[in-house]
Amino acid sequence: MNPDTEQTNPGSPTDKKKSLYARSALVGYFFLTGALLPVWASRIPAVKEEAGVGADQLGLALLCMGVGAMLTARMGGSLLDRCAPRFVIVPAAVAASSCLVLPGMAEGPHELACALFTLGVAHSLLNISVNTHAALLQRPLGRSLMSSCHAFVSLGSCFGALCGLATAYVGLEPLPAFQMVGAVLALAALLLSGALLRFTPASPVRPRRAAEGARRIELSPCLLLLGGMALAAMLTESAVQDWSALYAQESVDASGTFAASVFAAFTVTMTLGRLFGDRLTLVLGRVKLLRAGALVALCGFSLALGFPWAWTLSVGFALIGLGLSCAVPQLFSAAAEVDPDRVGKNLGTVAAIGYLGPLVGAPVIGFLATQEGVGTGLLLPTFLLCVLALGAGVARPRRAGRVVDSV
Repeated sequence: MNPDTEQTNPGSPTDKKKSLYARSALVGYFFLTGALLPVWASRIPAVKEEAGVGADQLGLALLCMGVGAMLTARMGGSLLDRCAPRFVIVPAAVAASSCLVLPGMAEGPHELACALFTLGVAHSLLNISVNTHAALLQRPLGRSLMSSCHAFVSLGSCFGALCGLATAYVGLEPLPAFQMVGAVLALAALLLSGALLRFTPASPVRPRRAAEGARRIELSPCLLLLGGMALAAMLTESAVQDWSALYAQESVDASGTFAASVFAAFTVTMTLGRLFGDRLTLVLGRVKLLRAGALVALCGFSLALGFPWAWTLSVGFALIGLGLSCAVPQLFSAAAEVDPDRVGKNLGTVAAIGYLGPLVGAPVIGFLATQEGVGTGLLLPTFLLCVLALGAGVARPRRAGRVVDSV
């Protein structure tokens, strides 16, 4: 039985107070989740040189990382439903921080592929654990937490990128840089563990009938649709991260500094949108927020691609970040409500399908960019935003697995 399951009233004032304390600790783990991969990503050129791999071999190693993350998201959810995410978060955070050193130790393509696969597995388990825990904390509080928690992922990403930049600036080799940052992040994970374990309220008992559990479909149409929408959102985020600077250089002959500022505008507005996303959910409801966000992002792409001037690029990609900011958090919340007994498994399934987006999108956009230009390649995420806006209704809130009217 789930260790967090006992007789309790999830709506009591005590549980709400404990949930707020637990959330304060949990956002620290969301910050760690965001910080880990940018540290590695910012030192990719140095790792590539030290490992002696070519661009094609590096691409395969990165693919192994994505595959490891996708497999873990799909299978790790069942583990979380059995042993409670709060008992998985701390060891997963320490393991992921420790695995950060592995790419710095690689001395060839096979070692680098194994290192990145392992890092992808550990990071994905941490990612699914913190998101499942946030979904469970929403119950006693009776309101959305996911968007504000994901804002700390964005803040952590900025921190990780700055750490990588600082270690490169002072001339640290990748391995000692990864060791230093990994040790700091692992220590932070241990320091936060006490508050997380102490203040997480127990979940209420939900008796399950064996016959009912046996009849449940592993992949319901609702989960597949939510996963498809997560794929669209994650592919679009990945496309902006990978191609926005290159598009700025191609379309307006931007300098390196201005090209970087275009992506910075996207990052800042995405972080701000997530900070206020939970309040917007209360005001608009999940469906309207998802649909409005997709339309705002679509306007951003229309401005950036249709009118390629310097100021329209900055405003356009800022609108894209604002529009996309709440998409993945709200889709994860929707997945958690499909079946209260399988929060981890369902959320992991949606995340695993979503992870396919960057894996598939990168080569497709790359091919289109090679043939017709980066602007043509970015038409793919533009089309997917239309799908996201049209399909927003599938994320309608549920109670005990039943659809309820959205606000």
